[in-house]
Amino acid sequence: MGGMYEDKSLIVRETIESDLPPITVRVWEAVKTNNVQVVYRLLVASDASPNTKYDQVNSELDDMVDTSSHICNDLMERQQFDPTCQKIKDSGGSDNCLQGCSLLHLACHVGDPVMLELLLQYGADINYQDFHGRTPLHHCVSARNNSLAKYLIRRSASTSVKDGGGFTALERAMERGAIPDEELFILLADHL
Repeated sequence: MGGMYEDKSLIVRETIESDLPPITVRVWEAVKTNNVQVVYRLLVASDASPNTKYDQVNSELDDMVDTSSHICNDLMERQQFDPTCQKIKDSGGSDNCLQGCSLLHLACHVGDPVMLELLLQYGADINYQDFHGRTPLHHCVSARNNSLAKYLIRRSASTSVKDGGGFTALERAMERGAIPDEELFILLADHL
């Protein structure tokens, strides 16, 4: 039986204002701009999902274009999907494709461990795979953000997940040459 704190019965719920973008769009933009306070408020008071996907945001923006394109244009840079974007062997080379990415993938590119931890605390899927089969760990390795990659491994990110090209995060890191961070190399290799 959950208590008042666990049930969030002490939380004052945010009322939805019709002139505001949908919650999925607001939470994506807040992670993108590394606004931890807004992400926290949306997760707690608006029931935003820590597992929001770019595809959901893109769909919401498409709906907004129909009704209020001026708002949509000011919200965020929209990344259009290349129609040839597929689960290609060179999954490590599609760093700019956000298709299927979650908030955690995006946070890996933003590079703030506080944002990563906030999303994880609220239930973000640490091993979620994007359209190319890449996990947030793959994204950290691609972005050469070794400190966040180590952080994710310590928080139980799987190092054995293979992307669409059949490569683990270690194999993707090795593709880029020697791994100068010995600790990262050991963590990636030991957890396979």
